[in-house]
Amino acid sequence: MFPAKVRLAVDQYLKTVDLALPRRIGGFYVVGSAALGDFQPGRSDVDFVAVVTQPLNAAELRQLSSLQRRLYLQSLVDAIPHLSWPLVCNGVFVEPEDLKISALQVTPVASHVAGKFTRRGGFDANPVTWLNLKRYGIRLRGPEPAELDIHHSDTELRAWTLRNLNSYWRHWSCDIQGGGLTAAKALLLRYVAWGVQGTSRMHYTIATGDLASKTRATEYALDVFPRWRPLLEEVRAYWLGTARRSHDTSPLRRRRDVAEFVSCVIDSAAASS
Repeated sequence: MFPAKVRLAVDQYLKTVDLALPRRIGGFYVVGSAALGDFQPGRSDVDFVAVVTQPLNAAELRQLSSLQRRLYLQSLVDAIPHLSWPLVCNGVFVEPEDLKISALQVTPVASHVAGKFTRRGGFDANPVTWLNLKRYGIRLRGPEPAELDIHHSDTELRAWTLRNLNSYWRHWSCDIQGGGLTAAKALLLRYVAWGVQGTSRMHYTIATGDLASKTRATEYALDVFPRWRPLLEEVRAYWLGTARRSHDTSPLRRRRDVAEFVSCVIDSAAASS
């Protein structure tokens, strides 16, 4: 179904949550790269949607926040000897009825990404996550996704994706050319890949109404944006962990390239909508 490392991480996560909050997690579904068959050890996180059996009170939310922080810190410790990206479970907690309505109308019970825990909020309550769960979600607990009556609107999906490109990613392409932390991180290939693959996936969704894994989105971008082949091939090699092509691009030049690429993708998506 998915790699043993993913199953081990998810089992450990659920075991820890169940001990702290017995009988509170009625449904648990893996989404993201693992569900799309593109989990890459040392680069991927494990994304999930958890369905609670009843609203969590303030004490339970504090417990959930505390255990997430402990698990995140432990993942950092485990990753240090291997000099790799920590294997982290990131997700959003919702009530059963939330999945039947537009994600844009939902206030999640909670969510967490890496070490950041958010009560009554979370970016992952969005049309892309709902579609990921509906079409590709992998059940570990609860009814199968097909039985959940998950809301989907193609118009809403495409409109939300375009708004995200025009807001967050348009600003991101400007920020990485500045002098702050975002610009510094964009000197790292991991961050470059995040921008290239993230925006390529969104372009794919707007064009097709479906979702693409990071690998599939990179292949798609190679077809649609052939001008950017050197950058895309470097990102693909990083993501797949294969030997990289020899090239003369410096991190500074690559940062400029990714800023231009992201702007190009956004303009193309806007023009086609």
